[in-house]
Amino acid sequence: MASREHPPLPESVRHGLRAIVFDTNSFPRGGLDLDLLREWGQRALDDGFEVWVPEPVLWELAEHAAASWDAWRASTNRARKSMQAAGLRIPSDDPYSSRAEVMAAVDASVRSLAPSVRIITLDGDLAVEALRDQVQIRPPANKKSDVKTGAADSAWIRQVLRVADSDIDSFVIVGADADVYEAFKGWDLPKPHMVPLRALQGTLFVLEAPSDETKDALVRFLQGVVAQPLRAGRTPSEDLTLGQVGVLTDLVDEWDDDQIRDVELGDISAVVGMNNVKISRRGLATAQVFLLVDAEYSGWRIDEDGTLLAHSSNLPQILVRDVLSFTLDGGAVTRARSEIGQATASRADNRAYSDPSDALFELIDTLRLIPGAEEDDLEDLMVDGTGSTTFSNGFDLTLEVEDGGGDPHWTATFTLSKEEWSATLEVRCEWDALRVPYEDPDLFPAYVLTSDEADDRNIPAEWAVTAWVVDHMWPHEAT
Repeated sequence: MASREHPPLPESVRHGLRAIVFDTNSFPRGGLDLDLLREWGQRALDDGFEVWVPEPVLWELAEHAAASWDAWRASTNRARKSMQAAGLRIPSDDPYSSRAEVMAAVDASVRSLAPSVRIITLDGDLAVEALRDQVQIRPPANKKSDVKTGAADSAWIRQVLRVADSDIDSFVIVGADADVYEAFKGWDLPKPHMVPLRALQGTLFVLEAPSDETKDALVRFLQGVVAQPLRAGRTPSEDLTLGQVGVLTDLVDEWDDDQIRDVELGDISAVVGMNNVKISRRGLATAQVFLLVDAEYSGWRIDEDGTLLAHSSNLPQILVRDVLSFTLDGGAVTRARSEIGQATASRADNRAYSDPSDALFELIDTLRLIPGAEEDDLEDLMVDGTGSTTFSNGFDLTLEVEDGGGDPHWTATFTLSKEEWSATLEVRCEWDALRVPYEDPDLFPAYVLTSDEADDRNIPAEWAVTAWVVDHMWPHEAT
């Protein structure tokens, strides 16, 4: 979605757009995301422009995939040797026998996306000029540790300019590579339109606030995937695909005891909230979603006598945040996938606060994640610590805070109601003495939130209210 940093492109550019151009740096961590490329190819086809992948970019993406295959093969070979030594049956070999085969497979996969994705073939004379740029260190080439680089960038940029008849307003480059700007500057050309993937939709399309019916459809879809497992970030039917969440081993806090071997996302346990919902003129909805997901990790635990023991455990309460694009058909969501192929994950448990008022402020702030919450009402709650907010679907949420004067320091009572129905949830702020050392106790936050609802559902108390409201407004139907 567009932001102050990346406002919508001028109307003349959006309406005269011929292509969006993918560079290697367009993708998270520089690795090909074929589904994401296919999705943007379809959007382009629907809206009358093209997706261009210059040939040198395709070569580089294929090489990055081959490097990943090399790393996987090295790890697999070590595991195979250990299994063989233990007398176990060795799994079958992978379908690739060389780096060349891997790169050929990537090349074929991207080319198979035609006609929605177009490979821009490199002309020989431009390849010569690009090589000369690198040899003579002409922009965009440079030296890194006495190694000359830049021929690949020069080649694909030159080819895009030729195919676009040097009309810089006719294409948008996906990414944020400063070397690309330097190339245009060195060639005395106007600055190109370049937008990072996360802001691409908002800069290309006019986005509007969706109807209440559309928001309802999005939340109901998310509620429908609760309790489903995630394997490689996908539900079994692949109707939900989350982006990569980086190094999940960072979420494990037992480094002194464990040698972590693997961490994987497990089951979706709750929908915490959804905000920033927008819809384009062709009906593609996007929203930032917050899910609680279990994770599973395995590794080796060092016993007291130094023996390594195989060890696995469950990591509950991982908060995953992602921007999803939702495909709607007849008002119902058929699938959702990560808008940029990248999500964030953090441990949602074990939080503490330095002051009871900070705990209350942050608890109220989480109400922004409830779809349909009115910003003005929430601002009043922030100031007064009491009051109510009304949702567009007829529900009212009332907050009353009672000062406990001890432990609990305060109790927040949330009442959700609609017509003759109502339900109540309490969240308490308590002092956790186990967090406070004997020396310098004031330096360590020790105020924690507790709730019976959180205990019953194994949800952090900070997110219990929003998950509770979502469950009542859009009940999860067990499958």
